[in-house]
Formats: sequence, C-alpha cells, structure tokens
Amino acid sequence: MIQTDFNWNVPLNLAIALALLALLTVQCVVLYTRHRHSGRLGVRLGLNALLWASVVAWVLDPYWPVAGKSAVGLLIAGNVPQEVSGRLRDSLPAARVVSADEIEQADLDTLVIAGQDFAPGIFAGIRQSRGMAAVRWLPYFKSGEASDLHWKGVVKRGGLQRITGAIQSAEKQVLQIKYAGQTLDSVLLNPGNSRFTLSFAAFGEGRTTTTLHLDGRTIDTVRFFTQPDKPLTVRFLVDNPDFETRNLATWLGKQGHAALYDARLSKDIRSLLKINNTGSPDLIVTTPSNAAHAVVRKAVKDGKSVLFVQLSDPPAELRVINQAQGTGFEATKISNEEAVPVSGILTAQPFRFTPQSFQVKAPHYPLVVEKTTGTIAASLLNETFPLQLSGDSIAYGKIWSEIMAYVRPAPASVLEWDAPAFKNLPANIHLNNFQPMPRFVRIGADTVFTTTSALNNRSAAATFQPTESGWLSLHDSLGTELFVASHSPLRNAALMQQFTLSIQPKNGKTVATNERSVAKLPGWGWLAWLVLVLALVWIEPKI
Repeated sequence: MIQTDFNWNVPLNLAIALALLALLTVQCVVLYTRHRHSGRLGVRLGLNALLWASVVAWVLDPYWPVAGKSAVGLLIAGNVPQEVSGRLRDSLPAARVVSADEIEQADLDTLVIAGQDFAPGIFAGIRQSRGMAAVRWLPYFKSGEASDLHWKGVVKRGGLQRITGAIQSAEKQVLQIKYAGQTLDSVLLNPGNSRFTLSFAAFGEGRTTTTLHLDGRTIDTVRFFTQPDKPLTVRFLVDNPDFETRNLATWLGKQGHAALYDARLSKDIRSLLKINNTGSPDLIVTTPSNAAHAVVRKAVKDGKSVLFVQLSDPPAELRVINQAQGTGFEATKISNEEAVPVSGILTAQPFRFTPQSFQVKAPHYPLVVEKTTGTIAASLLNETFPLQLSGDSIAYGKIWSEIMAYVRPAPASVLEWDAPAFKNLPANIHLNNFQPMPRFVRIGADTVFTTTSALNNRSAAATFQPTESGWLSLHDSLGTELFVASHSPLRNAALMQQFTLSIQPKNGKTVATNERSVAKLPGWGWLAWLVLVLALVWIEPKI
C-alpha cells in the first residue's frame, strides 16, 4: 500500500495543495480556451495532467513497504568455545560467519561480534569495512569467570569498599573476598547468571591487594589504595552507663579514635570519661530517648552523624526518632521470639526495617542509614560485647568496623575513580569539594587537566589514558597511588565495550533485522522523470 508523510495540518502544506489545485484548474481552462477546436486537445490535456500529477507526486514523496533484507555477519572471538559458537550460528541462520581477515572486505549492514579475545587490528578493520551499518557485541565469559567487575580505586581508611560484578555459576558456590587468607565478605551463588555485591570496611593504609575466590579457587585480584583518614571523635550520650556502650568506647579508643563517654548517673549528675584527646564530635552514639536532645540536633545540623542503638521497642522508638529528626524509619515485626539470630551468638530485635528508596540498608546487619543535613542511622542489634567475652574479638571488630563505615561523616574533599583501570584505555578521576579546585592532576609521568562541572563548581573530573602499568603516583600529600592493569580478561571486555560505544553514535543506526522496511523513488529518479515529462509537453506542439 502506497503511503506518504505529507502533513495536512501544516498551514504551508495546505497552501501548497491549494496552489496545485489552482494550477490544474488554470491549465485546463487555458488549454480548452485556446485549443478547443484542435484535434490534439485530448493529447495536450493528457500531457499537462501528467505533468501536474508528477509535480503532486514529487511534493507528496510517496513510499511503499517492502520486505527488508539484512546482510548479517557473525565474527567469533577465540575465547568462545565451539559449542557456544554453534548455538549462536543456529540462532542466526541468516548470518554469514566472517573471519578477522575478511572483515574489511565484507559487505555487511550488521555485524554481530561474539566474545572479546581479538587482535588489536580488528577494530581498524571493522571501521574500514564496506557498508557497515550496525555493530552488536555479545560478551562471553566462561563459567566461574567474573565479568562486569567494578570497585573503588581509592578508599579512606575505615570507609566502605564495595565490589560489584556478575558471574555464571554451574552450581551452588560460595564467592569470597579475602585478604591474607582472612575472609572479608562472602555470598552464596545460585546456579546460572548472578549479580553479586561484596563489601567491607577498608583497613590499613597504602596499597591494598585482596583476592576474589570461588569455592577456594582464586579467580581475580582486587587492588586499591587506602588513604589515611583523621581519627574520629565519638560522643556517647546515654541515660545510664552500660557495658555495651562502654565496651564500644574502649574499642574505638584502641583503634586510635577519641571517645567522650557522657552518661547520666542521676537527675543532676553526669559522668564524663575521655578516651584519647577529644574535640568536636564527628559521631554521636545515643539511644532513641535522646533523639530531640540539643547535642543531637546540633550534630545533625552541622552535617555530623548520629547512631541510635539499644532499641527495645523499634516501632515506637523509630517514631520518636522520625518526629525529632524528620526521618522516615519504619520497622516490621518478623518473629514472636524475643530476639532473632544474626550470626553466631549475635542477635537482633525481631523486626526488619521497611525498605525505602531514600535509605541505605547494610547487607550484613540490621542497620539502616538516612541522609538529611547529616547522617542518621538506627541499629536493631542487641548486645555485641558477648563476642569479646567469648574471645571472638575479630568478629566484634568486623561488626563495628562495618557499622562505622556506614555512619562516618563525609570527608571534606573526595578523590575517587572506578577500578579496574587498564593500560591504553581511558580512565576517569573525580574530584569533589577541593578548595581551591586543582587545575590539573599529576598521574605518574603524565599531567592531566581537570574539567569543572557546569552544574557544580565544586566538582571536577579528569580523563586520561595510562601508558604505563602498575602503581602510578598522584603526587599528593597523602601519597595516593592508582593501579593500572596491563593484562586481564576484563581488559579485553573493556576494550570491546569502548569500541562499540565509539562506533555506534557515528552511524546512528541500530542492528538491522528482517522486519519490513520502506522503498521510495530516489531524488535523481524524480529529476529524470520531471525532465522527461516537461520535454514531452514542450515537444508536443512542434510535432
């Protein structure tokens, strides 16, 4: 069926249509008036009508649907097994398998690339191939091999390191992140493709190397830099001295932090205990009964953090916190028992926080965090000090290190980048809240200029392409270093992803299919036809 995109609602188009109708009327009247006694009136009327119809058709630019045909090529990488490539060929029966040597001369309008293990010259061949319309990449990773792996390239000591990725597992297996043989976090994988997230509080300072293990087998290495951070000053504001908060204050002091233990002994008597040199508090640890306390309100107003602990009636106490701080904490009862197990002898209140899009929930413990002008967190954990009494000080430290990572106030200035970074591939460094904002960043032997955000003059970014591998110094006062990997299956995937992203916008087309397309007369065809009709109208009187 012939169709047209001529818009009859546009005033100019209506004017053109009326002009064409007037032209036809004038043609017919003039021809009839001048040549009504001629024996060739019919021929002349027919030729002029043909000319008019040709002009109308040119203006309307009609088209008609036709069955689309696509020349599809399938390029298979060396890391794709024959079994997988066979299934791909079966799913694309119209595709023609091409080799890397043939790609430049292949006349295709769609190229499907399977896998990512190619020689570097393949990209130039694809760009120079004839008639290339669209490229689609199908990454391939074998079972048990991590893909789409990302983590923070630099973390403050005590901050939260988060590792995300995907993996295909043939059976139920345990994925672990380890340091020096000690498990920092783990997750159980179900058979099939799975997304995973591993997290832990950054420890130590300087270069940090951890390993990713799948059922005891090392599958990748996670390297990042841990920057030193100033010790926290934590103020405990409690109604009565108790062993749980007192033990936590002592543990924080042993970790190098300062603690001010402020407990009420009676109506008019308070006890103040200082551990290490204290200053203005970065974090307030208190109970829900003090949610409206002036110290707590001031801390939140100043952008500091508050952690509410020792909840005994979570629904009622969370309402008190919400009313005093404007938060949206909610909890739902999940058991009729007095406590529910968390891990080992660690227990929690028999409630679960209701998920909210504006809150962050810790994955391992019943802790939820909400950002207001400051950071407000609530914990449903019961007493943790029995872990230390039982001799498991490592588990105790792991619990509170992770909780502290969530409630630490945001640092004054932030330098960050996404890892892994690869040699000869672009990497981005982000800077926030630097005063003044640096005009450039030195990375190894390179100097990279920063670009300040148009929306936020306190945020900037620098993009560079490392030509060296290994640890590269940023030449700052903290001795920060960036690790650049040279060889990795992830590097080949990152290289292919960058290539497909760079080539797609240039052609502006998507992958071709066998769906119906349209056909229309090209511009040169209209020109030839109109010239021919005009020639017939001009020649006819001379014959």
